[in-house]
Amino acid sequence: MDNIVAVTQAHRREGGVTGTSPLQAAVVEQIVASLPELELELEQDQAEQVVSAMHGRTRRVVHDHLTAHPDALVSGSSLAPPAVQRLIQALADAGVDRVQAPTCHRCRRVRPLTNVVEGGRVCAGCFGALVYAAAVGVCRECARTRPLPAQGLCSACYGRGRSKRASKTTCEECGQTRVCQRSRTDGRLLCNTCRPRPAETCALCDNSAQVMARWPVGPVCVNCYARVRNNPAPCSACGTTRALIGRNGSEPICGPCAGTDIDYVCKRCAAPAGSAGSLCDRCALPDEVAEFFGTLPAVLRQQLRPLADWLRRADEPRAARSWLKHSDAARLLAEVASCGAPLTHEALDAVCLQAGRDQVVTNLRDTLVDAGVLPPRDEHLTVVERRFVRLIAKHPEFADHLRAYGYGSVLPRLRERERPATEYVVGWATARMSAAIQLLAWARTQGLALDQATQEHVDQWLAEGPSTRHNVRDFMVWAAENQRAQPVLVPHRKKPAPVGMRASTHWGTLQRCLRDETLPLEVRVAGAIVLFYGQQVSRVVALQRTAIRKSGEDTSLLLGETPVPLPPPLARLITELAGPGSNDEPGTSATTAWLFPHPRNHTRHQSAASLTDQLNAYGIDIKSGRATALMNAALGASVDELSAKLGIHRITAAEWKRRASKARTTPPTVPPHRTATIRPRVPSAQSRP
Repeated sequence: MDNIVAVTQAHRREGGVTGTSPLQAAVVEQIVASLPELELELEQDQAEQVVSAMHGRTRRVVHDHLTAHPDALVSGSSLAPPAVQRLIQALADAGVDRVQAPTCHRCRRVRPLTNVVEGGRVCAGCFGALVYAAAVGVCRECARTRPLPAQGLCSACYGRGRSKRASKTTCEECGQTRVCQRSRTDGRLLCNTCRPRPAETCALCDNSAQVMARWPVGPVCVNCYARVRNNPAPCSACGTTRALIGRNGSEPICGPCAGTDIDYVCKRCAAPAGSAGSLCDRCALPDEVAEFFGTLPAVLRQQLRPLADWLRRADEPRAARSWLKHSDAARLLAEVASCGAPLTHEALDAVCLQAGRDQVVTNLRDTLVDAGVLPPRDEHLTVVERRFVRLIAKHPEFADHLRAYGYGSVLPRLRERERPATEYVVGWATARMSAAIQLLAWARTQGLALDQATQEHVDQWLAEGPSTRHNVRDFMVWAAENQRAQPVLVPHRKKPAPVGMRASTHWGTLQRCLRDETLPLEVRVAGAIVLFYGQQVSRVVALQRTAIRKSGEDTSLLLGETPVPLPPPLARLITELAGPGSNDEPGTSATTAWLFPHPRNHTRHQSAASLTDQLNAYGIDIKSGRATALMNAALGASVDELSAKLGIHRITAAEWKRRASKARTTPPTVPPHRTATIRPRVPSAQSRP
């Protein structure tokens, strides 16, 4: 078959082919002139299908437009009429790659262009936007001069009102109760957050992702959308602090400077708005607080008024809004408050017994205590009680022994402690209760009751398991005293002898904590307290700001009964860590009672595990450093003085005193390869008298 060029040449030689009009031949000539590659890619049948299928009026429109715009098939200009658009689509379907479909003059997307505006043609969506954009006026809701598409409202206010009027259902993707629409792909009811969006290349990060918005700079993904809106900056063109959604060359500019009416400013205070629609986080927070607490019973609203005021005064309104909308603690609060009963610690403890809700209840309780809704209490003992309840419920066959041991021996001793409880107390109590359960379970497999277990049985059980089984000593002593078991001997759990640091290493690490400003302040203070005074990390994190004592220029720290003086470098670090509000009343919202507060909840101190990880990450060996510090302190102090200053038990102080004395009197050993024979010196002839 001949190609289009052959048809055109034949028409020229013969004065026209049968059935081929001069206008059709002229259009074919214009196509070949614009696309020379058609000589190889498009044959005569395809040319006849593309050109002869046009109506006479359509050919005239195509001919006239190609005469005025010879490059219309490859330029992608929005001036192309619908006839030329259909011709370009037909050529593309025939396999011609170089043709370029025209793009919308406003949104630059490839769509059918049916409406003519100044400068080119636009798609139906942009034409509708331009139509209602022409009706500019003052919105009766936000009082801003904007296009008013319906009912005297701008698009933002109209959309919010429509969302409030629309019925809410459960989204089949996220499970939230929101305004949902049925998906065209799978027919599911999805909210606006979960509905699928087309994936395109983000204009800011160049990653292929779902499009969140189309800005003057181009389509942007969800992450870039949130980053730009939440981090407004001065515009390089006008200097106004706004979300920079456009580009002037390589310089970022705001929406108005980029030629769009999108400015993302708060309609109330004119501040740059974050992710709260037309309001900034500070202005949107009171409305959301009122909406959240307005659904609660009246009795609970009165009790939770301090929490509502605390949220309104939040230093980070975006975090407060996120807590109200997305946190499990807020959902649990609404669930517990729905019954109408006053909120108490006991009510939250009952929820804690449900599986998998421990952490959520803990977060909610901390928030309520921090806001002043609930009074503070020692949560360590509460955790021990809760664990006892679960262990006893899990082993009802041993409930008699476990309940009497836990509530009659372990908990009373913990409550009588002079020092406040720490995380170590929780582990200590849990380990002893667990060891008692293991022994009782083993005895049952042997067909023995607790009072039938002899010394041989206990020794056999200890030998068959790990060293943690020696924690049963406390239980067996209690059982023998209460006539529940035979008197047996359970030795103390053997602990490895502490190994200290070299003196040079200990001194270098201590100087690093005091002098190295590249280390975090918390790490420097905690490391220095461990290396100076041999304190456990669980006690370091439990230090309160009131433990810092000042007398003139001298500063001391209360670790036990007697304050210990602080060297000036450490005193400066601790004073800086305590901050300017160290003398404030603890428990207020402006400060915290702890020297090492929890990063997210100032009513609690930081966990010992997290601080230990930080110290280890910066190369501060806690075990060996603490051992060396206690050995050094025991050399120059009596047992009573050591116990009073460092806050350790007298038995522990006596043990460290014994170790220090033993290390002082033991001569250093010389390695075998370093030994040498010492011979008496024989005087020379010159040295003789």
